[in-house]
Amino acid sequence: MERIETISVEECAKRLNKDPAFIRNAVEQGVFPGSCVKNENGRRSIVIPRKAFEDYMTKWSPSPTVELIQALIEMVQKKMPPIAATTGDK
Repeated sequence: MERIETISVEECAKRLNKDPAFIRNAVEQGVFPGSCVKNENGRRSIVIPRKAFEDYMTKWSPSPTVELIQALIEMVQKKMPPIAATTGDK
């Protein structure tokens, strides 16, 4: 059986400039690569595969691209009727 190389919670936290508790919670919630196992006392064991972490760092972007934003604006504009200009006079 091939051993999977892992990265520690502390190293992930340092590279992301986050608190280790943030990383543990993100893994437990399923929004960060890795797995979480709780023992009978509620203590969490976190395992983060290094390859999954590196993929997350290089392929996932927290910010939408300009192209995505433009495409969304165009899509919304096509679905919405034109807005009539108002002068503010009543």
